[in-house]
Amino acid sequence: MPRSSLGVLFAAAILLVGLVPAPAQDYPNRPIKLIIHTPAGSLVDVLGRLIAQDLGDRLGQSIVADNRTGAATQIAVDTLIRSPADGYTLMVNSPESTMQPVLKRSYRYDPVKDFTPVALVVTSWTVFAVNPKVPANTLQELIAYSKTRPGGVRYGSGGTGSVLHIAVEMLKLKSGGEFTHVPYRGGAQAATDAISGQIDMVSMGLASTRVAANGQLRVLAQTGPRRHPMLPDVPTTAEAGLPDVRMETWFGLVGPPGMPADVVAQLNRELAIVVKQPAFQDRLGKLGLAVDYRPATEFVSFMTGDTEKWRTLIPAMGIPVVD
Repeated sequence: MPRSSLGVLFAAAILLVGLVPAPAQDYPNRPIKLIIHTPAGSLVDVLGRLIAQDLGDRLGQSIVADNRTGAATQIAVDTLIRSPADGYTLMVNSPESTMQPVLKRSYRYDPVKDFTPVALVVTSWTVFAVNPKVPANTLQELIAYSKTRPGGVRYGSGGTGSVLHIAVEMLKLKSGGEFTHVPYRGGAQAATDAISGQIDMVSMGLASTRVAANGQLRVLAQTGPRRHPMLPDVPTTAEAGLPDVRMETWFGLVGPPGMPADVVAQLNRELAIVVKQPAFQDRLGKLGLAVDYRPATEFVSFMTGDTEKWRTLIPAMGIPVVD
């Protein structure tokens, strides 16, 4: 072969190599950015910074939180997708990514194909609480009461399309109860109005249930697979006779599409060590979270199943799709 042809082939090979993400031989050799789709101080933010600290210690590099809020997670996802697939940009993912494609026509991303799933890290669940003046001491009594009250039980959540909103709509669908949604810009204000009696009920995360400790709210049920240690005396929805009303909130790490397999494998190895640390688990427990570690291969299947679930359930709930 003429030398000129060899030169052309060599140059083409170099160009092709430049299009392929570099292997993780010295990964990481600079700080990693962790995108968080909620504001500073939120549960996702606190969890993300906790993971960033402990995983960064394991990797020997700092992991810097980058809050990109708004547009129902789409701003955060836009930032992630446009980043190089080299392992230096990750994002804390949550059920919103599998719900939004069903809830919003303008949501542009596939929750599985457009990410590189790294690992599922933790799960939590939702609780249903009422103002003490509501004449219901159990979930079944609340459902019965909702059917007798004009307009049903008015409940608040952290916003339309949020996990907390969908949880009560699932209760409504499966129980035949009458519940009217009052959306808020955050769960804290919804809880405040439930305490004051402006609304009857609030759907909130486990970490928010401290307000119930002094009798300001009555917690009727929790939507997880078992009773959480924070609420040992509160029955699950299954125990209350509604096994199909199960709402688990999950959080994991994802990257841009096309991340190198060896980078994903290294992150999995280090995360598997992080989640076993007693100090890490203790801090999670105080947030109402629990380790539910699943590596990349299992996380892909998990997200696929979650997406299919919402494609069936959300239309059945009658929640309007928005642009």
